[in-house]
Amino acid sequence: MKELIRSAAKLASVAADPFFGSFPGPRILIYHQIGAGLGRQMEVTRKAFAEQLDWLVGHGSVVTLDEAIAQRGRAGDERRFVLTFDDGYDDFYTFGYPELVKRNLPFTLYLTTHPVETRKPLTPGGKAEPLTWGQVEAMYASGMMTVAAHTHRHLDLRTLGRDAAEEDLAACDELIEQRLGLRPAHFAYPWGYWSDLADEPVRRRYATATLGSGPGITEASDVHLLHRVPIQLSDTSLFFKRKMRSGMRLEDVMRRKLKGYAGP
Repeated sequence: MKELIRSAAKLASVAADPFFGSFPGPRILIYHQIGAGLGRQMEVTRKAFAEQLDWLVGHGSVVTLDEAIAQRGRAGDERRFVLTFDDGYDDFYTFGYPELVKRNLPFTLYLTTHPVETRKPLTPGGKAEPLTWGQVEAMYASGMMTVAAHTHRHLDLRTLGRDAAEEDLAACDELIEQRLGLRPAHFAYPWGYWSDLADEPVRRRYATATLGSGPGITEASDVHLLHRVPIQLSDTSLFFKRKMRSGMRLEDVMRRKLKGYAGP
């Protein structure tokens, strides 16, 4: 029943896209786990991931986050795709990273540092083990990966005061700098939820910040409030292609209502 409801909602989103108008700008895709087998919407199968990469390569250019932001508003930027991966799961290194290497595709890893440092997974129970620092270093050494910040503990920043948010951001930045010798220039809000209290420290620390799904990206877009396109387990080939072309933005409207999120 849940799958039928989800499919019906996606079909409604496809039908509603024309009413939302154009969907401009580069598509910044959100991935989490690859081939984990947990059945959660935040993962995709290995087969689907490979097919999605091939579609992106065949229908546009996979570019770095920096390149996409620098070229936003230019002709054809709706055919520029940015691959981003959140949290840092070892199945991404095992199953996703080899597919990126095979196609020589740049990508951004928004890394949550506490699981990597402590070896305690964000999701207990198996099949969601964190990356090791050795794996992160290997991907960074390839020259394909942009390392970005995703907080230390992956807490909803709306629930923290400004000082606590600043402390968590600092812990993430400092660990990345200690382990990799670089200071992250990009950031993703956990759960995709913007926080007014964290906004100032985020702007001060990072060149860009990304949220969850939402409007397309234009030349006038605030680079600290950039929306991405979540890729889900239930995204068939049809839904994936429609997300890339027109956004399926009714999904975002429904998600916001269900989650009670009223932010940007």
